Amino acid sequence: MLASKTFRRLRMGLSTLLGIKRQGFFIPYRYAESVPDYKDRSKYQHIENMFDNSRSLFREQISHISQYTDELRQIGPDTPPQPRWNQTWFPPLDAAIAYAMVRQHAPKYIIEVGSGHSTRFLARAVSDGLLDTRIVAIDPAPRASIDGLNITVEPATIHEVDVLYFELLKPGDILFIDSSHILMPGTDVDFLFNQIFGQLKAGVIIHIHDIFLPDDYPQSWKWRGYNEQLGVAALLQGQGFDVLFASNYVAKHMREALQGTLIAELDRPKGIYETSLWLKKC
Repeated sequence: MLASKTFRRLRMGLSTLLGIKRQGFFIPYRYAESVPDYKDRSKYQHIENMFDNSRSLFREQISHISQYTDELRQIGPDTPPQPRWNQTWFPPLDAAIAYAMVRQHAPKYIIEVGSGHSTRFLARAVSDGLLDTRIVAIDPAPRASIDGLNITVEPATIHEVDVLYFELLKPGDILFIDSSHILMPGTDVDFLFNQIFGQLKAGVIIHIHDIFLPDDYPQSWKWRGYNEQLGVAALLQGQGFDVLFASNYVAKHMREALQGTLIAELDRPKGIYETSLWLKKC
């Protein structure tokens, strides 16, 4: 597996450096040798303090999951496009909190950038709750089949869709992000963080996936080159967003709070990471 990832990076890197096709970024940095190794890098202490102070709110969100235990138990090893727990893309805690957030807030609109297993859980929550919610999934190449769901699919990159979609979002509506995870000038993450976030109305709920804060990305993910959460850390410290839930923090530091919930009963696939971060714009 490691060899295939290395070869993939080599192939894409050579294609980029030789000018054949841009498939990533190469950034010269004179002092790269001075950057601490993974094992020597410290966690983001201010973010950890912020999450420590949010424990009571995190427990409250976990209690919302328990409100929907009966409905969540109905989710099994179903065929697409129905959601299922036994997959590694959207872990049980992330899936359950997404379901609960939709049921709790009953949004009029959910705009999802990126799609797949998460879309299935969002759509299931809308269906189970008999909600009048429109889901729009923006994704040029969905990673899991979402055909047959009662949603609007925009098979395009975020740069190719009408930005008016984001103006539809009102307090209680959801912007759900699980896209490239690469924050570089002109990428989808740059566009979302530095253009769309500024125009969102106060009270809009935002989800960002694959966020490990207050920790660094795991060493096993180094090959991915993700850097999105560096921008997220800066946003959080700017105090323009309230933190509603941080599943990586909960999974590592509040596991006892999950005892007695459906999450504790479900098999946790080996090697997965719970990484959902939920925010509300102030």
